[in-house]
Amino acid sequence: MTVTLNLKPEIEAGLLAQAQAAGMSLEDYLRQLVEKELSSEPGEAVPAGESGMVWENGLFVYRTGRPLPDHVVDDAINHSREERTLHILGDRS
Repeated sequence: MTVTLNLKPEIEAGLLAQAQAAGMSLEDYLRQLVEKELSSEPGEAVPAGESGMVWENGLFVYRTGRPLPDHVVDDAINHSREERTLHILGDRS
């Protein structure tokens, strides 16, 4: 069976980048995502040793089975705040 997906260009580009990063063709990468989704129960948590992209609450999430270090979360929040400040106030240096 052949299935055609009509994706927004930015979604297609993101999936292509993820496929290339995994060393796979886009077709193989999408097949793997679909097979993985169909093999698990809806809302099922990813087991500790399993990793990869999963569809969760309408978004692709990369699961590693390990929590992010605190500094990574703090850095992301600080970066987001700095970007927002620059967007609102502009560069006043």
